[in-house]
Amino acid sequence: MANRGRPKKDGVKPGWTLFRTFLVLHAYNEARAKGNKHYAAIDGAVSAVRSQAPEMPISATEVKRVLARFQSKDSKLSWITTDGIAQGPELDILFDNHKWLAEIAEKFPGILNESSLPGDEFKPRRLRILTIQIGPRPRYPRNNART
Repeated sequence: MANRGRPKKDGVKPGWTLFRTFLVLHAYNEARAKGNKHYAAIDGAVSAVRSQAPEMPISATEVKRVLARFQSKDSKLSWITTDGIAQGPELDILFDNHKWLAEIAEKFPGILNESSLPGDEFKPRRLRILTIQIGPRPRYPRNNART
């Protein structure tokens, strides 16, 4: 007889959830830096993820879970995401890394899907990048707090 209930995953999650996590952190912190309150920033993070990746499921509850796990009030460090544009020599380095991945995909078939790697026919002049690092947790004090 089969086990009842949901199948056990032992904490394993698909890779796209990590990408969604960093999108949420970036959108939330960007909204808070602009002066939005907590709940407005949560709504902004939900709408940002839905506009950038409409196929990803997201809700306000999931944004709160991401914040609790990756930007907890108890920890002094958190994940910091910054937005940028790669162009010129920096963009050439990024595309050289993709060529390197394509060579690995040829040597070890089945590990990487060659169709998911970009070819030389598509090379933009500018590319939006998201830089991820660990740093001090951002603080957003109330505007009416005592000094």
